[in-house]
Amino acid sequence: MLNRRQFTLASATALAALALANSGRSFAKDEKVGRMRLPIDPEGLYNVQSISLVVSDVLGNYLLESLVYLDEKGQAQPWLAQSWEPSADGKVITFKLKSGKTFHDGTPFDAAAVKFHFDTVLDPNSASPSKAMISALESVETPDDMTVVFSFSRPFAPFVNLLGMSYFGFNSPAAVKAAGSAYARHPVGTGPFMFSNWVPGTSIELVRYPDFKQYRPDAKNQGPAYLDRVILNVLAEEGVVASALQTGELQAGQLTADAVQPLQGDSQYHIINDQNAKNLMFMEFDYKKPPFDDKAVREAISYAIDRQAVLAAAFGGNGKVALGPLSRGIPGYDDVVAQKYGTPYDAEKAKELLDAAGWKENGGIRAKGGTIAKFTVRSYADSTTERALAVIQANLADVGIQVDVGTADWGTFYPGLLKPDWDMDLNRWTWSDPNVMSQLFRSPGHRQLLPANAAIDNALDASDTALDPVKRMQFVSDAQKAILEDRLIIPLLTDWPITVVRSELQGYRLDFLGRLYASDLQIAG
Repeated sequence: MLNRRQFTLASATALAALALANSGRSFAKDEKVGRMRLPIDPEGLYNVQSISLVVSDVLGNYLLESLVYLDEKGQAQPWLAQSWEPSADGKVITFKLKSGKTFHDGTPFDAAAVKFHFDTVLDPNSASPSKAMISALESVETPDDMTVVFSFSRPFAPFVNLLGMSYFGFNSPAAVKAAGSAYARHPVGTGPFMFSNWVPGTSIELVRYPDFKQYRPDAKNQGPAYLDRVILNVLAEEGVVASALQTGELQAGQLTADAVQPLQGDSQYHIINDQNAKNLMFMEFDYKKPPFDDKAVREAISYAIDRQAVLAAAFGGNGKVALGPLSRGIPGYDDVVAQKYGTPYDAEKAKELLDAAGWKENGGIRAKGGTIAKFTVRSYADSTTERALAVIQANLADVGIQVDVGTADWGTFYPGLLKPDWDMDLNRWTWSDPNVMSQLFRSPGHRQLLPANAAIDNALDASDTALDPVKRMQFVSDAQKAILEDRLIIPLLTDWPITVVRSELQGYRLDFLGRLYASDLQIAG
């Protein structure tokens, strides 16, 4: 931990680097430039290859557009699509596209571009993390330039809503083919801003797309973006971000509740606290390894975690502790099930369960059959996860379990979960639909580790195929109950992202999925 002097020096150094990055670019005097924060440098900007939050934010906020968006009630509305029609059996959905949209390279957005994206994701040789999200999709056909026909192996209720996520925003097929493996550093979409420049670890620069046509009716600006440029500055340290907001080096950035306190009550800042957030921070296990194949051990660890302390340390208490496997912000969340079958903090109960499972304490650490309770917890590199891990490490030590914690950038962390060199992980997903449970908990799971559990698998399959919304929500509730009864997950919390916006940056507004209406942004005066 940095002392005050070290923190001040680190902040000053980072601010100097930020000022240098901003001043090193030459802008016309009358250009309108928005300066935002990125908490980490993206591993690449290609949604076929990455579903990390920072990648999704950059692409979804500025560069890419989708077939649908979700309105304030979470209902799909036409965006690049004109309309869609499901077949009677729910196994075919036909989309009609709006005409006149072009990619930043001048090539047309059409049915072939839609097919290209989904064919790339579904390619057997593709390792796309979004492939599992649409596993029911069998084929994509294009009867004409403005018609796309999706065919499924079974009815797939979540599909249309999932299309609103930036994972399924569209890239220029011509640009992808031309750039090859370099495309992730030179993305080309249809959004209000175009990619311009990337200084690794420092900033990403975007410029206004002059030929942009707005196809979202809920955007206030129906023409090209008001801003000429957007500079996304990579700043990990929250103290530096707060200072940059105060000096005007940044105009908008996310902060935790603790870091935002000095800015509260100052009229030059607009503070947005998203209490409808759809994220969930949770812990998982390598279920194939002892002792995590033992439900009693998983349950004990779940009782051992003080969720309120994790929330306080990681996010300054701004959010809600979670007992259920679905975020409160997602339709179908069942609080009755979460409260009845969840595992609130109870260290004594955790100790009792470990004792009963044969893990006896000796000298402050437990052991069973000569095996010491010493395990690993892995997560992605972020100041919030690092603070959360510190609490989790202390909580588990209190019940006789020693854990070594480690973090890595998302591009290393997520693929690393497929390797057998870890025991538990701390993860955080943001989703729009209860189908997220199918991605995580339907055997064999997103990491191919889960044993079959008929109660879980059947409920999840039913929820994904039920076309009647009322029946579907009942299956969603059944799935939450079955997942909690088997202790497949340790739900921890949903944090409420706080964004601080300086008063001169106007029009800052987020939609149901947390996507920014970037074309609405403008600089006052």
